[in-house]
Amino acid sequence: MYAVNATPAEFVADERVLAPGSHDIADAAEAMQRIDAYLRQRLAAAVERWPGRPVLQLSGGIDSILIASYLADIAPAALAVTYSSGDADEELERASRVAALYGFEHCVVQPDVEEFDALLAGTVRALAYPEPWEIAAGVVLVAVDRAARERGADGALLSGAGADALFMGGKRIQPRAGERLAAAWDEALRANVSRNFTRRRFIPDFYERLIPQPERHIQVWQTHAAVELAQGCDPALFQRDGEESDKLLFRELAVERGVPADVANAGKNPMQVSSGVVGDVVAAARRRLAADFGERTYSSPLDEDLEFTVARLYLERLRGEQR
Repeated sequence: MYAVNATPAEFVADERVLAPGSHDIADAAEAMQRIDAYLRQRLAAAVERWPGRPVLQLSGGIDSILIASYLADIAPAALAVTYSSGDADEELERASRVAALYGFEHCVVQPDVEEFDALLAGTVRALAYPEPWEIAAGVVLVAVDRAARERGADGALLSGAGADALFMGGKRIQPRAGERLAAAWDEALRANVSRNFTRRRFIPDFYERLIPQPERHIQVWQTHAAVELAQGCDPALFQRDGEESDKLLFRELAVERGVPADVANAGKNPMQVSSGVVGDVVAAARRRLAADFGERTYSSPLDEDLEFTVARLYLERLRGEQR
């Protein structure tokens, strides 16, 4: 049994070879009890380690919603922060409902065009890597951390990171002919851990480049104990035939803890998309092209088909390389 502690994130793939899991916890009540115990211990340890006012990155997805339900017991004065471009209305509405349900102060970060451009430029400089998923995650993290600090919330910065990797968020595992779901699920789980729970990613010092005291950022599910828990649970508790929703047990547990069923069972895109950051980056690219080229184009970069904008960016890059 691995201890549940306040480490920001544990690089499981770098520290051990992951053997196949047993997936023998088939009783929903028992699995819920174990998830309940894990979340209580993990959040309590994080709050104790960082005694300032805790911050929850509340996206409106089931992972952060479930964490909110436990944080309300452990640190009711925590600040909930949601990043939104203003277009992600459904996610923002759910986050607002959850914050109100549990009595959290709710800070919504919605940068205007100038603020977003500055935030994006700063994140690109800090990360020095042109991967949209990393940049989008960085923009949200920086904005959430700044908003929290402005409100005096400098305790643990909590996110549901890691849950998708362990419990197949946004995926549906299809066993091969003659293969059991548990075997296919565990293969995918171990591949996710190998790919995501490691420092050997695109930007190993991602958090160190972006926020002060990066060790405050607690990725709730990226731990040895969470991997052990996930490998013990029967995947049929999270994915069932005839139901399209992912992480079913999380959703059922959230409802048991008082979250309205329509909120707990709503789907959600990955944070980079649901926050609106990727769309805002595209809009920023269009504005830059329109400013650079003015009226010297057949179609306006502000509203032309996206394929023309991509082609225009690439051609401009080729032109720059030939100078």
